[in-house]
Amino acid sequence: MSEEVQPENSARGMITGIMIILFASLLSTSFFAGFFTLAYIKKMPYGRPQAMFLQVTSILFTVVLTQYLSKKIQGDKLKFMQGFLGGWLASLVLAIFVNSFYTIFSKITGTQLLPKGAFAMVLMLYSAFGVFISLVFAFILKKE
Repeated sequence: MSEEVQPENSARGMITGIMIILFASLLSTSFFAGFFTLAYIKKMPYGRPQAMFLQVTSILFTVVLTQYLSKKIQGDKLKFMQGFLGGWLASLVLAIFVNSFYTIFSKITGTQLLPKGAFAMVLMLYSAFGVFISLVFAFILKKE
C-alpha cells in the first residue's frame, strides 16, 4: 500500500513566473528611464501629458510582455487568472522600480521630481492601470 507521490512543479513554475515578472519590469523600467533621461538631457518639455503617455506605455509593455512570455513558456497555454495576476503583479513591480529610478535620478540631478508621499500615489496609479490592462490582455491571450 505505497502511494507514489508525484513531484510538484509548482515551485519551479512560481520561480519562473517571478523571473518573468522581474525581467519584464526591468526591461520596461530601462526603457522608461532611457526616454525620461533623454527628455531631461535634450531639455524637451515633460509635463503631465508626456508623463502619462510614458507611464501608460511602460505599463502596457510590461503587462503584455509578462503574459506573452508566460504563455510561450507553458506551451501556448495561459489560464485567465494566471495571466491577470501575473500582469497586475508586473505592473506593481514596475511601480517600485520606477519609484526607485525617480529617487536615484533626483539624487543625481538635484531636482525634486516627486512630492513627499508620492510612492503611494505612483503605486496606486500603476496598480489601477495594471488591473485594467491585465484584464483586457488576459482575455485576449487566454487559452486553456
